[in-house]
Amino acid sequence: MKKGILISIIYLIPLIGFSQNSVEFTFGAGGTVVDIESIVDEDEVSGTIATDWGTLNWGISGQFIHATKGTLGFGIELMYQDLYWYSVKVPYGTQNIYREYYVSTFKITPILRIGANNNFSFDVGPEFNFIDGLSIGLLLSVNYYVPISDKIDIPLKVRIDVIDYIVVTVPISFNAGVRIKI
Repeated sequence: MKKGILISIIYLIPLIGFSQNSVEFTFGAGGTVVDIESIVDEDEVSGTIATDWGTLNWGISGQFIHATKGTLGFGIELMYQDLYWYSVKVPYGTQNIYREYYVSTFKITPILRIGANNNFSFDVGPEFNFIDGLSIGLLLSVNYYVPISDKIDIPLKVRIDVIDYIVVTVPISFNAGVRIKI
């Protein structure tokens, strides 16, 4: 048993010396590219029309990244993102009913980070969006890190999420926050 622990420690020492973990917290805002009229056509009863909508999106996320000595990093992101809202006029007999929908998602994304130990990097990963069930998506992000100290950076990110929901939904946002290297 002691021999197995010693051998494990010998194998783990290079990983500790040649890897870096970080935790990032960001807040972002932007616009969502989505065809509201197509959503209404596909998701509502016949005769329903969109009366108003807004495509401003915002989100908050946390990421854990394990970066190797090279330029690759692997991690996971948990994110809440408010995507868009819309209201519809639904015919109901001789009257109309007005309804509003607010579409948001909680997502879990495994991330591959390219350029993990540089100030400039790219993130890519498959998204698992929980919007009235599971919708698959894709994360693409360009990241720039402004160093504050040896352990703290300010991440500035432009991210594009492609989500296969009722119609293809593409939130584009600018994110900023804090990265702590551990």
